[in-house]
Amino acid sequence: MFLVVAPSLASADTSSTLTVVGTSDVNDSGLIPNLIQPQFEKDFPQFTFKYSPSATGAAIQAAENGTGGPSALIVHAASLENQFVANGFSYNNQYGNAIFTNDFVIIGPNGDPAGVNASAPNNAAQAFADIAAAGAAGKATFISRGGNVTASGTTVEEHAIWALVASSGLQPASLTLCTVSAADGGGMSPIAASAGVPNGGACPQNGTVISGQGGDAPTWYDVNTVSQASTVENTDSCNGFASGANSCYTITDRGTFDYLSSGTDTGPGGTPITIPDIKIVTRDNSASAPGGQYLLVNYFHVYIINPSKPNETVNLTAAQDFVSFLTSPAFQSQLKTYLPTTDPGGPPFVADASPNLTVSGLSKNYTAKKPLTVKGTLVNAEPGYPALASQSVFLDQIVAGQPIPVASAKTNSTGAYSIKYTPTSSGSYEVSTGQISMIENATLNPVYGDILSPSSTSPVKVTVHAATSNFKVESQGGKALVLGTVGPGTGHVKGTVAVLARAVGKKGAFKKVATERLASNQGNFAILAPLAPGNWNVKVKFSDSGQVVAATSRTVKVTIGPKPTSGITISSFKPKSKGFTLIGKATPSGESGAKIELLRINTAAGAPAKFTVFGTAQLGAGKNKVTFHGTLRRPARWVFQLEYVRPDEAPSFSGLKTITIK
Repeated sequence: MFLVVAPSLASADTSSTLTVVGTSDVNDSGLIPNLIQPQFEKDFPQFTFKYSPSATGAAIQAAENGTGGPSALIVHAASLENQFVANGFSYNNQYGNAIFTNDFVIIGPNGDPAGVNASAPNNAAQAFADIAAAGAAGKATFISRGGNVTASGTTVEEHAIWALVASSGLQPASLTLCTVSAADGGGMSPIAASAGVPNGGACPQNGTVISGQGGDAPTWYDVNTVSQASTVENTDSCNGFASGANSCYTITDRGTFDYLSSGTDTGPGGTPITIPDIKIVTRDNSASAPGGQYLLVNYFHVYIINPSKPNETVNLTAAQDFVSFLTSPAFQSQLKTYLPTTDPGGPPFVADASPNLTVSGLSKNYTAKKPLTVKGTLVNAEPGYPALASQSVFLDQIVAGQPIPVASAKTNSTGAYSIKYTPTSSGSYEVSTGQISMIENATLNPVYGDILSPSSTSPVKVTVHAATSNFKVESQGGKALVLGTVGPGTGHVKGTVAVLARAVGKKGAFKKVATERLASNQGNFAILAPLAPGNWNVKVKFSDSGQVVAATSRTVKVTIGPKPTSGITISSFKPKSKGFTLIGKATPSGESGAKIELLRINTAAGAPAKFTVFGTAQLGAGKNKVTFHGTLRRPARWVFQLEYVRPDEAPSFSGLKTITIK
């Protein structure tokens, strides 16, 4: 078998090396030598990569002791990983980063003397019970990788299944099970009745059992403490057991089984390694089976070892680059190309570094009459783990190649989200998440969590078509007051509203009679356009070059009356810290019943597109000046106008005064 050479125990990482300790699964499946190592060294040629494979427990122990000078760790046993994090050995006390899953499978001889494939093809606990019963009858042997604190992740999974055999009422009378301590991964293990341990009692040997002469394992239960691949090969050869040839079973990860089944791995001298005498007998635990449908999911995580712990010599830069590499979309997408046709279940390694994010509602053509409603779901790619509730989801606009968040929302209890947003300009938009730190199993002590990498949807190029609404035109004697709303109402760069007019009955083009430059966040407009008395057709055109596709309003007919006999002007407007003072002058002077009204309109998007009365002052006989004091909501952009009302006369209006309150 091809193995990456482990570094010398006396060595420690330098600035040019990266040593990773971890489970043998990713090595024995060929994933390290065939994909991870060559691709990482190609992307990061400044580092020489070394991988030291062992059981998960042993790898964690090496990481904690600094044995071999490692900088990173890859493992797959939640009930051991949580202790590694709780003891402060993970950099910045962070959870591990999810990188991928595969699945555990139970394998056995083609003849299947325990009848597992017939009785329990999708029931791991039943399969273990059948193997134990056949073993007690001398017909089968179970080969375990074994171990206590140095146990493999596969052994931790095995112990969890034996515990399910006990708790689900499947335990044969011939089977005695002892309890593995939580510190050693938990679960249960078969033990010989002669060991003197009562059923459910604590396992000896620091949390496990040993086989062979002087051991405490049943005769049909062999603990071999070798690598994942060697365990599979020993199951295939099945030599030296009382049950005879072609009678051995074990549990392994499908990546290792598929790789060895493919015949592409080689031993000494380049001899191909084959496992022709065994097959998968149990896989894909059903939802109704003990442990449920996610029992056999095999979760892998990567950790950066804490350089501040004693005996640690960590190449932090290389370790961070390695984590970024494993969680990158480029590497994650490559997993589906590894051993893609070996098994009917598809590639054994499944990307899960980032959540699965869906989106709907990002239309390629959007007219800014009402906000977009962008919906979708955020789903943990690690099957069986909790829903991603109360997580932030962002709507981004891609600007100069960089995502800029423009709106956000929180996911609900099922991971669904809904974002309302009015795009302010044409461009590419996506939905994304940041990094998520997630508690995945709160029943473990300490709790077990992991880090999910950011996720994003494919960018959608959205063309924003501008819109106008609330459009109306009023006669103010020799002038037309033009009011309305533009969409989008924010984000203007060169936003302009042009008033276009043509006399009723005339033909030809409309002529531009007034223009207003919009402020960045101006949604409403008020424009005074000079028009002679008579009947006019009026419309407006909203444009913002390079931002949106321009929009022209409907046409409105208006009759402009003669210039009124009175007049009113805004002679002074002084903003103050909490308000303003406005002075108006009227001609002719006031008389009984004359009044001046201060009108205003808020130009902010969403505010009513009409003038409202802000204050009224009576203009007594002989008076021609009026002063208004007031306060204004901040920040806002307001347009003011004075209206002079005299008995039995048409009112007169001042010009418009625009003020921005910050």
